[in-house]
Amino acid sequence: MTEKKSKYIKVPTPAAILIVILLLATSFYSGISWSRNKAQNSGNNTNTAATTFEAKKTDKAELKFFVMSFCPYGNQMEDVLRPVYDLFKDKVNLTPKYIFEKISNLDTYCKSRSGDPAQCSVYVQNKYFTSEAECKKTISQNLAKCQDGSAYIKSEKGVMYASLHGRQEANQDVREICAWNLSSDKKQWWDFIGAVNKNCTAQNADSCWEDQAKTAGLDTNKITECFNKDGIKLIEEQIAETDKFNVSGSPTVLINDVAFPPESAYTQDGKGSLKIGNKVTTQDRYRMPNVIKEALCVSSKKAPSECKTILSDPSGSAPAAGGC
Repeated sequence: MTEKKSKYIKVPTPAAILIVILLLATSFYSGISWSRNKAQNSGNNTNTAATTFEAKKTDKAELKFFVMSFCPYGNQMEDVLRPVYDLFKDKVNLTPKYIFEKISNLDTYCKSRSGDPAQCSVYVQNKYFTSEAECKKTISQNLAKCQDGSAYIKSEKGVMYASLHGRQEANQDVREICAWNLSSDKKQWWDFIGAVNKNCTAQNADSCWEDQAKTAGLDTNKITECFNKDGIKLIEEQIAETDKFNVSGSPTVLINDVAFPPESAYTQDGKGSLKIGNKVTTQDRYRMPNVIKEALCVSSKKAPSECKTILSDPSGSAPAAGGC
């Protein structure tokens, strides 16, 4: 495989272990983002670009977006995609996918993620801890938390499933899949997701989600029935999708099964650019509604008339180029 420049900063092994430790300790959001300034124009021009986005054209373009229900970068992507959905409705397919981890052996899983106490002297040397005693205590505490079976969704066969930000996020991932499958009017689903993102957290989702679903016009009894009856099957289907496309980070976007933007469109200096059709956009705008709209339009055999519409940038700060 040809080596490509990553859109994420590579973290040295000890630091990566520490990040995992901190995640286990606090269930706090992860992800590394570049700082960026919001552009004042559409960001599209006719300049040259190092990378061209090319996907096989289909009658109806499909965008799959892989997220976790409480990954802040995934939530940003959902906010960015909402005006794209509102523009196209059923003229393109916007399909949510969720990232889970399957745990066959909890002890092995936790030991691989909690840090190695034998390396505490190295961690202290690199200033990740102030003392070896603190390091060993933290690793021990987080190993115990990780090994708590209540932190995972468990199948009748004893297989466990995790989501990065904890059990309530995993539960909410399943509920959102159920809501998607059950809603004939996808606007209800988008309203539900927007309300959850605004009003709920990975710490209170189990008690918060129902009010958001009811407000969106969804049947909470049917969602709960789906969760209880089909939850494991739905999780396995999501894992099959993430495995198929080698997805591990939230958000990941595929248009007609091609990564958008291509990884090669990112540069470490933040000056990458991408050609989409006959337009060029800069790296700081890859996660803007109008840019994603353009990618869907050039991926359609016959571009919908809505492609002529220019979508506005989100208000506030530009979406960060990070991930969970």
